[in-house]
Amino acid sequence: MTSTSVTTPRTGIIRRLAAVIIATAALMIGFAIAGTAANADTVTGNSVFGSYVECDGDDLYFTVNSDEYDGSYAKIWVYDFIAEEWVTDDIWVEANYYSTYNLADLSFEPGFYEVYVSYAQWNGYDFDYSGEYINTYEQYYTATDHDTSDYCYLGA
Repeated sequence: MTSTSVTTPRTGIIRRLAAVIIATAALMIGFAIAGTAANADTVTGNSVFGSYVECDGDDLYFTVNSDEYDGSYAKIWVYDFIAEEWVTDDIWVEANYYSTYNLADLSFEPGFYEVYVSYAQWNGYDFDYSGEYINTYEQYYTATDHDTSDYCYLGA
């Protein structure tokens, strides 16, 4: 005895419609994940740090938070491709749970810059250090026109 599968026209349409809905949902989820402006969290000591960087004309703003209430600090570094060196304002800013934005005390010639953030966490005896390269920026073109970008253009 042979078994055959019978697909009615209605069953075929329902399967095709379900496949289209599933494929569309997968694409939307993929675009939503790809469009986020965040860097991976970095662990220093027993604390988790995260950074957010805004490139705005002549100004570089950055926010660094950790899951601690005190003892967390951050310092911004910028790679100057013209001078071929890393520069910093050498200021450690608080990077606790409630920290807000900071303005880097640096001057910029027009160009593209790479950003690195150093992290320091007090462990009760000494500081633990680490850091991360920033690979996603909020790039401002005008006061109201900005977008998530994988580059940081400053000095405009």
